[in-house]
Amino acid sequence: MLSVRDLTVQFDTDDGRLQAATHVSFDVATGGTLGLVGESGCGKSVSAMSIPRLIPQPPGHIVSGEILLDGVDLLKLPIAEMRNVRGRDIGVIFQEPMTALSPLHRIGDQLAEVVELHEHVSKHDLYARCLDWLKKVGIPDAEKRMEAFPFELSGGMRQRVMIAMALIMQPKLIIADEPTTALDVTIQAQILDLLKGIKAKDSSLLLITHDMGVIWEMCDEMVVMYASRVVESGPVKELFKEPRHPYTEGLLKSIPGLAGHTERLPHIPGQVPSLMHLPKGCSFADRCPYATARCREEQPELKTDGKRRLACFRE
Repeated sequence: MLSVRDLTVQFDTDDGRLQAATHVSFDVATGGTLGLVGESGCGKSVSAMSIPRLIPQPPGHIVSGEILLDGVDLLKLPIAEMRNVRGRDIGVIFQEPMTALSPLHRIGDQLAEVVELHEHVSKHDLYARCLDWLKKVGIPDAEKRMEAFPFELSGGMRQRVMIAMALIMQPKLIIADEPTTALDVTIQAQILDLLKGIKAKDSSLLLITHDMGVIWEMCDEMVVMYASRVVESGPVKELFKEPRHPYTEGLLKSIPGLAGHTERLPHIPGQVPSLMHLPKGCSFADRCPYATARCREEQPELKTDGKRRLACFRE
């Protein structure tokens, strides 16, 4: 349903050009759920927000690539046609519900605007539809909340409103960018259950997160990104059982077990390199326990092996 091919995105800054996404490729099947994982600053959100073309240009530049939605290259569409695609064919649940909603408009008006941009409906039907979606996402006393402003809602309720806005047109593709960030554990579980329950069978979900537990619970396939590049991808169960890239291995080892730990959890030393000054060779080499001289000199190519892809020299 969605095919991203060779996507490269750069940003101009006061200090030079920053490489935010480098030759990124992945597919999302119809009805499937794909997880994009990695630490902050690895290029997950930039890659995902390039799909509905929400990267500000300038300073951003989509240097190369194709983004095919049902065979149509979104990068070649005029901006007026892209506005028709956003909301109708692609719904986005933004990362921060506390700031993503307009503070000056009532919840009902913000929901209604999504529908009015794409359909001509009567005020009665529009109100009923918005009210129905607030109820679907579990907003209590939905009639009252239609008239509320965002500051009158809790963080969890605002996130539910964001989900209703993303799904009200029943889009083909739902992009959820860290949908449980800054929410407490019980609300996180409710939001994930809500996404699983409401997502239509013929809709696809692209889930961006750094939480490997969420990936296991929600996704069929996963793509691991590091320093703007895809380093490993494949079916979730296979990657969890046998991670081949040292970075994927490190992410999985850092997950707390249900039985608890008496020792400190393993961690990946160091930090993601600056995307403005990427090192020669493999960007993960300085943090990798298996790095060799070759890793520090050559950039490993992303190669396909059955259902999996891997960019690593490690045997």
